[in-house]
Amino acid sequence: NTTIYQKVHTESERYLLKDNNPVACARFFKFMVEAFLKHVLGVGLDRPGIFGETDAYYGTVEEQGRKTLHLHMLLWILNALSPQEIRDKLTSGDSAFQQALVHYLENCHQAEFMTGNAEDVQEQVSESRKERPAEEDPLITLPTSPPPHCSLHQDCFSNSDCLACSRMLIWIKHFTGTVDEVMFHVNRHTCHAGCTNERYPECKSRFPREVVPETVVDPETGYLKVRHIEAFLNTCNAVITYLLRSNTDVSSLLSGTALKAVIAYTTDYITKPNLRTHVMMEVIKGV
Repeated sequence: NTTIYQKVHTESERYLLKDNNPVACARFFKFMVEAFLKHVLGVGLDRPGIFGETDAYYGTVEEQGRKTLHLHMLLWILNALSPQEIRDKLTSGDSAFQQALVHYLENCHQAEFMTGNAEDVQEQVSESRKERPAEEDPLITLPTSPPPHCSLHQDCFSNSDCLACSRMLIWIKHFTGTVDEVMFHVNRHTCHAGCTNERYPECKSRFPREVVPETVVDPETGYLKVRHIEAFLNTCNAVITYLLRSNTDVSSLLSGTALKAVIAYTTDYITKPNLRTHVMMEVIKGV
């Protein structure tokens, strides 16, 4: 059994711990990935994960010279249609399928805040930071479980007269506020000096993104453009953001071109021959 003791260190203490013991960081990263696969994606369990029943997954790990690791992962959903089958259904005029697909995709990932626009969230974050202790910063604290669902009322989220429903409403407010604050700090892109160079005269991260007020489906081509409200947010999943408290990027691959591009990008981590500068210096130092 593994127990995590929640002791909040200062920022300088956290950097010192990371630099002095990168092996501990790697072991904790492994623990987090295994927990994510099991509890969030439902791998090895008799229940669906957050995106459906997981059929397969493939992930590669990258280290960027800061002694911390992150994961690039491809996920296959059991019984999912191929991009061509999706396109055929979208162009056939099947409105029920179109509505179900749009509902599914908009629940898988979002590029918008939950409680307002960027300006509203910035104001809320500023006020929250004034009122709470530094050790309660959502970026360094663990998530809290939701209260039990009310067994008396079908619409548990709107019955404020019921104690169980009221507790759920309070937790939902905490959830949405936390997700927005985490997204504001780690998912919101701010251009800096490294964003542009000779190769990338504009932002190399492709911000700002095109704003799409509503999900649009072209009935003739089957092309689907998913809603994207905030130009400087990348797409992420609210539940995963709440659980991991870090920058994440979640995308649905709905075309053969996108699939090939992401597969090439992900598998390139195990095939590329070039050593990065920090890796080369470590090799030289070791020799």
